[in-house]
Amino acid sequence: MSHQTTSEFDVAVATSNGTQIYRLRAGEQELEIREDPQFRWLLLDGVVQSVLQHTQPEELCLPHQRILQALLPAQAQQILHLGLGGGDFLRWLHHRYPGAQQTAVDLNAPVLDIYQRYFRQQERPALHCADAFVWLSHQQQTYDLILVDLFRDDGSPAPLFQQETYRHLQRLLTPGGRVIVNLLPRTDQEWQQVQYLLTACGEARSLRVANYRNYLIWTEPKPAARRSPDRHSPG
Repeated sequence: MSHQTTSEFDVAVATSNGTQIYRLRAGEQELEIREDPQFRWLLLDGVVQSVLQHTQPEELCLPHQRILQALLPAQAQQILHLGLGGGDFLRWLHHRYPGAQQTAVDLNAPVLDIYQRYFRQQERPALHCADAFVWLSHQQQTYDLILVDLFRDDGSPAPLFQQETYRHLQRLLTPGGRVIVNLLPRTDQEWQQVQYLLTACGEARSLRVANYRNYLIWTEPKPAARRSPDRHSPG
């Protein structure tokens, strides 16, 4: 039996390594796909968004993704992705939760096309090309896990810092469900604001990914309210 050694994906040289197999310039935005014998990756304006390992496409390759694995609930049947990229978590969660229904929302039509042509594997999610924040306001389906991975310009979009977004997330979250936000804050105040707002959905916690701007902010289910003792019961 042979054993293949797998090297780490090197984010630092991702813009120059490998062969370019796709490039699209849409307005101010540039999308590019590169690959080498081991990996295929998606760049958005020169920043790595997704990585697919050819021999193990369900594996996660980026540091914040590996940390995020540990934050996931034991079970999930309905999963919502706000933001798609190359669908790294769609592939991984397809194996983590066999039989779960996954839904992904992304405003960028070329990104949806790129995912389906270059990154999709066995998973078959429901895909929606829409503004995630508008889409949320019209939904009734509830979810056990909601992953928020949305970026705009050099950081996170403005609705992530608005209370209305978290009212919708709370409404669509099942009892005991979990929300995880991958945030790219411009200031400390931004991640603190998101952590505060996320308390609408549970006990909010956060950590910064070492050597990256990313913060992971997530919820733990709120403990059940403790019943007041019956004042007439014997003490």
